[in-house]
Amino acid sequence: RDYSEASKIPPGWHGWIHHRVSVPPSSDEYRAREWQKPHQPNLTGTPAAYRPKGSVLTNQHRPQVTGDYDAWTPGS
Repeated sequence: RDYSEASKIPPGWHGWIHHRVSVPPSSDEYRAREWQKPHQPNLTGTPAAYRPKGSVLTNQHRPQVTGDYDAWTPGS
């Protein structure tokens, strides 16, 4: 199933959709700039999403607390 996802819009189309450029990428006049990178989809919410070390969504163990943190308590 293919869901609509705003991050699927390639850079060239993004500029045209947001009225930043007047030439759509499908036109013969469109040329990608040398600094434009290939499109990468937003993987948030998928199994391929980035999960940092210690995230509760990974099967890794969280690092041991070092004692350099004091939790806030009301009235202190």
